[in-house]
Amino acid sequence: MTAIVWFRRDLRLHDHAALHAAMLTGDPIIPVYIVEDSLCLSAAVGDKRLHAHFSAIAALDDALVQLGGRLLIRRGEPQQVLCQLAQETGAEKLFFNRDYTPDARKRDELVSEVLSRHGVFVHACKDLVLHEPGEIMTKQRTPYAVFTPYRRVWQTLPKDRPFPQPTEWILFDRLKELPSEPVPTVEAFGRNRPMGTEWEMEQFGERAARKRLQQFLDRDIYTYKEKRDMPGVNATSRLSFALNAGTLSIRTVYHRVQEVLASARGEQVTSIEAFLTELIWREFYQQVLYFHPHTTNHAYLPQFEEVAWENKKDLFVRWCQGETGYPIVDAAMKQLNETGWMHNRLRMITASFLTKDLLVDWRWGMAYFAQQLIDFDEAANIGGWQWSASTGTDAQPYFRIFNPVTQGEKFDRDGVFVKKYLPVLREVPLQYIHKPWDMPEHIQEQAGCKIGFDYPLPCVDHAQRRKLAMALFQEAKDRHAKTE
Repeated sequence: MTAIVWFRRDLRLHDHAALHAAMLTGDPIIPVYIVEDSLCLSAAVGDKRLHAHFSAIAALDDALVQLGGRLLIRRGEPQQVLCQLAQETGAEKLFFNRDYTPDARKRDELVSEVLSRHGVFVHACKDLVLHEPGEIMTKQRTPYAVFTPYRRVWQTLPKDRPFPQPTEWILFDRLKELPSEPVPTVEAFGRNRPMGTEWEMEQFGERAARKRLQQFLDRDIYTYKEKRDMPGVNATSRLSFALNAGTLSIRTVYHRVQEVLASARGEQVTSIEAFLTELIWREFYQQVLYFHPHTTNHAYLPQFEEVAWENKKDLFVRWCQGETGYPIVDAAMKQLNETGWMHNRLRMITASFLTKDLLVDWRWGMAYFAQQLIDFDEAANIGGWQWSASTGTDAQPYFRIFNPVTQGEKFDRDGVFVKKYLPVLREVPLQYIHKPWDMPEHIQEQAGCKIGFDYPLPCVDHAQRRKLAMALFQEAKDRHAKTE
């Protein structure tokens, strides 16, 4: 007998649920990755995101080569590819780890149906989360719509332990003879390889993810609560790509954090617990999307489905390019465009600015983030954008609107982050760094930064737009109440 292990959002060999289940059978294993055109040819997926994903695949292939095998790579529709592979090899079993997004569920249901019809035993495993959608429900057996009670239950439940590292690998004896595509690259799909120092040095595979986790546990987790909102300080875990692509397992992360928590004292404990809360948010958003798939393109809160967004394209373009005239917003967008990553506090600030100051539909911004972020997670992206736009679960109340100046002053008080990504403002005195339009002309000359020429004037007036946003949301709420 032979077992196929289909790798997807689990690009690693350590602590891998489907791989572990397949190895328990004692059958020779065929590790396969399927290149899907829906991902690789989609204009909705940016070059940086695709490059990072392909780099993780290359690292997985390297790890299998060191074990005397390789990663079999095929291209096409998964149900067709897997049927063909089963026929070629006589494989009678298929193992993979579950995914919970609407499109992934449709794909996996089709694969299971087709493969089962052809006599292949299909086994799907829990791997992406510690608690799957449906495991944590209210007493009425409905999914939680509010985070805090969900978190309370989540924290009381036992957690799966990491799977032990296999000591022996039984790979399919003709694995190297099977026809295989080369490890995919962005260039092969007519894309551009990301350039720059950070991209040349960045590593996206399992080994790099484990190293990053260790670095975080050695130092930054102890000050996480205090420093996590400061984008000018490298104080967050930077594990989002690893968890989304599965180069690191959530079980490994959770239990390693628990080990650190056991010996922590005082403020260290609250910092570590703050990080654990972020892991719970990740699972909360997974279950929200699972039970409410319409939120991929519709408001969770129906009263805000028909907000009268202005949707001015010129303002949206300025936001995308980081040219709004508000430094913290512009620096954040420059970081996203250059690196494919954005600090979480800045994700909230930029999303609030787009929806509440520029009055652009949250779906526009959500799609732009999906294209640019290397750590794109559909559930988290939807959840975060709907939170900021006041349309989702646990949403920021629509009358609480981030002020981009005070947010900059609070979280980048020394202007370190702004100056890094907006070099034109590097000589601007600190008192003006988050509101450079207030600089007198002679100071602009001294700083070598003429506002309106070297750096743009604000594209909107925050105070005025705040009032307008509140009015638009109230109108939408009132309209909805009349139709009920």
